[in-house]
Amino acid sequence: MDEDNIYRRCVSCNELRPRTDLIKITFNRALNELRVSPDSKFVGRSVYICKNDSCVSAAFRKSKIYKYLRIKSDNNLEEKIRAVLRD
Repeated sequence: MDEDNIYRRCVSCNELRPRTDLIKITFNRALNELRVSPDSKFVGRSVYICKNDSCVSAAFRKSKIYKYLRIKSDNNLEEKIRAVLRD
């Protein structure tokens, strides 16, 4: 299966995009671990977000990421996502 043909919806702008154009944010409840993984290899409850500042800012302004992951908050999550954007 070609990875470019797998589409996911951005939690912020709600647009459907190829998974390779998005950042995957996953919370694994069993390990109590939150990961930002652009390569999509970590398993757990996940959301996807576009690789742009406006989507990241809007998602945190409206707390959409925390709502969909069903977690309270993570003080370092926004910085982790922005670090992936810089890479």
